[in-house]
Amino acid sequence: MTDNVYTSDVTVDKATPAQLAESIRLREERIADNIDELVGRIRPKVIATRAVNKAKSGVVEEDGSPKTEAVALGAGLVLGVAALVVGLSGRNKRG
Repeated sequence: MTDNVYTSDVTVDKATPAQLAESIRLREERIADNIDELVGRIRPKVIATRAVNKAKSGVVEEDGSPKTEAVALGAGLVLGVAALVVGLSGRNKRG
């Protein structure tokens, strides 16, 4: 039997002290890796990068070309705002 085991692989009462120590070391290593990963996920720079990538994926194809739907939506939004501004400015002049 190797020393590189987890306690779940052998019963505690049949494991050697070296196997138990190695199991504890490996579990601590896994926990430390998990904590490092979680800390990396909550860093503001990582969160901002993820948000930017998510926003880009909604507007830009993987090859770098703009998505047609996004361009059409943007153009429609600009035209809608322009129509609203023109409509409101004409309304204020009449009153």
